[in-house]
Amino acid sequence: MNNELPAVMTVKEVAHYLRRCTKTILTRLESRDLRGYKEGRKWRIRREWLLEYEQRLINRTESERAAQ
Repeated sequence: MNNELPAVMTVKEVAHYLRRCTKTILTRLESRDLRGYKEGRKWRIRREWLLEYEQRLINRTESERAAQ
């Protein structure tokens, strides 16, 4: 699926990919958990940044499971 992702994505596209609401994505962007940039009033997220964020989530989950 990664090859199908556009190079630059909107908040709505990222929310759809991660199966989260757009408000959650905006919160992650504003807290800088997820990298992005503003184009006017709209956030844009590069594919690489999204995949890095997703990998951090996976790693965090795996390390929490290992600690149990």
